[in-house]
Order: sequence, then C-alpha cells, then structure tokens
Amino acid sequence: MIELRRPLVVAFGLTVLILALLTACDLAASTPQATAPASATAEALAATAVTAAASVAPVASVAPTPTVEPTPAVPQGGALTIRLAADVPELKPWDLRSRGEEHVADLIYNGLTELDAQLQPQPDLAQDWTTSADGRLITFTLRSNLVWHDGEPLTSADVAWTLNMLRTITATNALLADLQSTIADAGAPLPETVVVSLTRPYAPLLAELAVPILPRHRLADRTPEQIAALNFWDEPVGSGPFKLDRRQPDQSIAFVRNNAYFGGVPNLDQVALVIAPDPAVAATALQKQQLLVAEFPQTTAALSATVEPAPLQRGAYPENGWYGLAFNTRPERIFADQRLREALARAVDVEALVQTVTNGAGLPITTILSRASGMYPADLGIRPPDPDAARRLLDEAGWTLGANGVRQKAGRPLSSRIWVRGDDARRVAAAQRIAEAAGAIGMQLEVVPANFNTVILPKLAPPYDFDLLLGSWINAPNSQSFPTNRFYDPDNWALFHSANVWGGQGDARTGLRNVTGFANGDYDSAADAARRAYAPAERKQAIQSAQTVLARELPYLLLWTDQVGVVINERVASEDGPLPLYTPRYLWNVEQWYLQP
Repeated sequence: MIELRRPLVVAFGLTVLILALLTACDLAASTPQATAPASATAEALAATAVTAAASVAPVASVAPTPTVEPTPAVPQGGALTIRLAADVPELKPWDLRSRGEEHVADLIYNGLTELDAQLQPQPDLAQDWTTSADGRLITFTLRSNLVWHDGEPLTSADVAWTLNMLRTITATNALLADLQSTIADAGAPLPETVVVSLTRPYAPLLAELAVPILPRHRLADRTPEQIAALNFWDEPVGSGPFKLDRRQPDQSIAFVRNNAYFGGVPNLDQVALVIAPDPAVAATALQKQQLLVAEFPQTTAALSATVEPAPLQRGAYPENGWYGLAFNTRPERIFADQRLREALARAVDVEALVQTVTNGAGLPITTILSRASGMYPADLGIRPPDPDAARRLLDEAGWTLGANGVRQKAGRPLSSRIWVRGDDARRVAAAQRIAEAAGAIGMQLEVVPANFNTVILPKLAPPYDFDLLLGSWINAPNSQSFPTNRFYDPDNWALFHSANVWGGQGDARTGLRNVTGFANGDYDSAADAARRAYAPAERKQAIQSAQTVLARELPYLLLWTDQVGVVINERVASEDGPLPLYTPRYLWNVEQWYLQP
C-alpha cells in the first residue's frame, strides 16, 4: 500500500470545481429518475389481452396465466464525472495523442466503424458493409436519419469527403500514412452508400475506419492545410452521443447528451471530464464520490487500498505496448539458431521476473496481441522455466560446457551482450535477471546499460549491430507516441514479415520495424492471409496461426505489458451488463450507461 499524502488546497479546489461544474447544469443535486420505457407498457397491454382471451375459453382448458414482469426501468439523468490526468488543449480527430483525446472522440464523434470492448470492428455510422471478391472494394450502407450536432443531415457525402480529405493532408502520423497508402478513392453514389476503393486487400482498414467522420458543410470551404492546422475545439461538431457544452482550460470539459443520437437518447444528461493531474487528489474525489470514473496507470494495487469509503468497481486493462528481449536472428549472428533462443527462453522464469521488476504491476505475456482482443490466442500460456530442457537444447546445438562454466563451440564462447537503455530501472533489472538465468545454463551475457539516443537507437537501424536488446514497442498511430486503442488491430506484419527485413547495402528504406531480421515462410503466409481476410472467423484463424509461429520461433523473448488501473463508482452501470473494465474500450457504449439511485 502506498500512503497518499493529499495536498488539501488542491483537493479543495477540485471539489469546488466539480460542484460548480455540476451546479451550472442543474445536475449537482439531481437523482436519476426512473422512466418506464414504452416496451414495458406494451408488455403490460399484451398480458392484459392474454388474460382476457383466456377468460372466454372453457374453464377446463384454461392454463395458469403467467405473470409478466415489467421491463426494469433504466434511471435517466445525472452526470458522469471522469478524471483526466491532463487537459486537452488541442483536438485533431485523426491524431489522438492522449487518453483525454480518446475520451473526447468517443463522446462526440463517430466513424464508419467503431471498436467494441473486444477491440473488434463493429458498425457505427455504417449499419453494414460488403467486400468485393478481390478485397479491393468495400461498400458501406449508412444508417438512416443520421444528423450532426447542429441538426444538419449526415450523409455519404460527409463520409466520402472526410476520407478523401484525409488522403490529401500531410501524413503526420502512422494512421494517415496507412489511410493514404491504402485508400485509392472514396465515393458517395447514393445518400446512404459509401464505396471505398483500395490499392490492395487490407482487412486492418476496418479498424482504421473508426477515424471520426467530419461535417463537410462546415469544413469543405477550407484548404487541406487550413484543416490540418485547425484546432477542432473551434469546430466541435460531431454526431456522437454527447455534444460539447463548454470547456474550461485546465479545469474541465463538459458534454450534454445528444437527443438526436441515432443509437438512442443517452441515459445520462451530462459527461464531464475533470482535469485532476494529482492521483492523490483524484483518489480523494473518488472517496467523496465527486469523481465517478478514474484511471491510474501502473498503480492499480496501491489505489485498490486507498479509496475504500466509496463502493467501487475496479479493473485494469493492458496498455497498447509491450516489453521484450529482441534476438538478432540474421544468419551471421549467434542467435540465428532457434535452439539458442529457445534455450534462453526456457531458462528464464518470466512470471517471477515480471513480478519482481514491475512490483506486480506488469502483466506477463506470450504474445504481443492485447489480452482484451477477441483475437487473443488463449492457448499460448506462460511456460514454467525448465533449465534442464534449456541445457539439452544447447547440447543439441553443439555448445559444450567449458571449465569456466561457459559453453563453447569450435573455440567460440557462448557469450554476448544485452543492450538496454540505462535510464529505465525496470528494464535494467529485467536484463540482469535474464543474464543470471543464462549463466545457470552456461550462457554468458553482459548487461550494458546505455544512452537511448546515442547508443540504443543506432542499433535499431542498419546494420543492426546487436545480438540481444531489451526494449519496448508501443502501438501509436499518432504524432506523440501515445498508445491509442481507438484504431487497434492485431496486425503485426510490420514487425515480423520478411518483406520488412533490411536487404543490406543498397536498401535505402527507412523506418523498418523488423529490427530482429526475422524471416519465416510460415509466419509470412499466415500474416498475409490475415491482411486479406475480412471475415472475422477466417481472420482470427490466420492471426492465431501467425502468433503460434512467433511463439515457436521466438524473434523476441516476450516479457510484460503495463496495465492501467480503472476505478469506477458502483452506482455506474450499463444496460449491456457489467462494465468491461478489462479493456481500454470500456466507454465504447457510454450511451447505455446510467447512474443507479
């Protein structure tokens, strides 16, 4: 448990802010009111009709009339207060650079698609879609009667204009680069039909089309350069379940419900994002039920014990990134032999390592896919350490134990270095644990903490001068290296496909991500199939096949992903059932949320 020493002045200021925020919307003292839905009345009338019909039949044939329970009323109204660790001074819907920007996008915007709690593409503005036989044409059918927050109709012209506009502005992030290389054109042949032509079959596009669609009637008179430079707080018109009410920089962002929302009128009156940088202040606000939702990156265990006075729901979701030990698998490097990679992996107790170096906050992993993903291969479990199996592998590979305890082969010692950035104590500690485990099987590894910019980064570029490098990757299709999940896709072609291996002198490509030089035909076939497969079941099979190859061939010894703790007041509920606090997309159905009395 970590003792939180609360700055009273700051805590008092946050209390005043929240009360003022809610009072301004006449919500501070409001209790959600139960409103019986129309369906309850219809069911009651149906029950009356059944009873009346039964009463005119012969008594001998009358069965007991079942009691029809009315549909439970869902409380209406109230305000949901959500902690933000930092303000959102600038908003660009295609460049979500913080968790706050993700929340804003979820509240006020819609894409053609959206990712559900399992990070799978679902219909959003589009009610369905079809793909051509060659996978290069996707036809979307929009929902009927879509409208913008300003009351103007939202049609296929808005969608086509948005996608084509995003193809013309400067690609300042990976999402834009991907859209621009994949979409050849977007057309609107009918008001509710959008046709997207692709340069190649590309199933990950369905996740990327969660990019917010923007109002053509408010933006089309501007140049691409003007749109790229626009702060969308100055044009905050979307089609989502909530509309911007007011924004107070460094204090709060308030939204009111959109009564014309195509998914149904939200149950909540208001959602307020409250800026509370200090986690201790946020914990106090949770205790007092002034904040109802808060995230605490990498501090789940501590906060579980610090907010007891209020009834709370707790969970944690994995960050969209991971830590691992990269093996240089190029033919001239010592770890080109898969048996050496597997031997080291079998020697390391990954679960114990992660528990120790992350103080229990990390989540041990066997695949880089998010555990929240519906594509996650649950059969790839953590293997317990087996030093004896590791020694047998090294024996089979021809490495014999020398008098000094270090194995050798043809006069060459089984020794190398683990490069690791020296400014991250967790990574250094992990590298040291790996080196200790290696020593127990006759592998001599020296841990070399080094400067990230001057030493580590050059090793991640040609000619890739390393054998072992402990590092991390984040999935950040934005300009600020924020691991957003709005566009998450389990595709990892860029990291492992042989097409992304540097070809040597004369290969002028930059930004290649297959830094391990991994080249495997089985992986390539599965990864290519996953990119072509739009059907979820077919794609899942291909993706899991690719993960099985990676688990077998080990271009990385995967270690852990960090987690983000989520704490939500127990009054907060959803019509869809328990809140999915295991996923970063727990807000995906916020229009269904309500406050219990």
